[in-house]
Amino acid sequence: MAGLAEKYDYVMNDLSDPRVKNWIGFSSPAMVLSIIALYLSSIYIFLPAYMKNRKPYDLKNVIYYYNIFQIVSCLVLIYGVATSGWTTTYSWGCQPVDYSNNPQAINMLHWCYFTFVLKGIELIETVLFILRKKFNQVSKLHVYHHASTFFLTWIGTKYVGGGMSTFPIMINSVIHVFMYTYYLLASLGPEWQKKMAKWKPRLTIFQMVQFCVIIAHSLQSLHPECVVPKQLLLIYVPNVLLVFYMFWQFYQESYTPKQKNK
Repeated sequence: MAGLAEKYDYVMNDLSDPRVKNWIGFSSPAMVLSIIALYLSSIYIFLPAYMKNRKPYDLKNVIYYYNIFQIVSCLVLIYGVATSGWTTTYSWGCQPVDYSNNPQAINMLHWCYFTFVLKGIELIETVLFILRKKFNQVSKLHVYHHASTFFLTWIGTKYVGGGMSTFPIMINSVIHVFMYTYYLLASLGPEWQKKMAKWKPRLTIFQMVQFCVIIAHSLQSLHPECVVPKQLLLIYVPNVLLVFYMFWQFYQESYTPKQKNK
């Protein structure tokens, strides 16, 4: 037991970024894992039971303003991450994490934390689906993608809050601006849904292209002279590959014409 405690302390404290040690939710994984556990139990047990004999809630206004919030948040995040490194001192290749208290490094770390909080807020989307009885939208892809991304942003902030690990934040935020703009316009009614219909499969393609770009960029860290924690690739890249596969399956099932039986 003493050996396990030492290993836990080593991973949680010695390997982590000391700058986030006293930040809310980063002294241990207890908070993030508790939120994920509450999320999963709520969407699979408590909320379906609550909605069993109830009519769907009309949440059009909530969804409308939620989409606006996400668009604005993603635009702010793009600006913050870009001006904290990617348009100033960062290279587009290997970029180690700056663990110093340099103002730019601290700014980037704050944007990583902002990303973590934003991904936590995104869990609300599943709750809104269930309250509207849109159970078909609570897919394995949706749930896994939201829960895993939330956890990975916690890992990213705790261990690699800066450098090349922040590239996915920027490109993902760009994709999310388009995605939530689509959701916003589609929420305006059937007429807008018809106008936006052609963009639905394109958004899935954009998502898959995003994953390919992220993987290609991340693999640069395998270069022997790239001084970044390579162990995290063993967690991150397989997850991105899995999510890509799940998006690909979704695209095939939703948008590829079925072969007619001869």
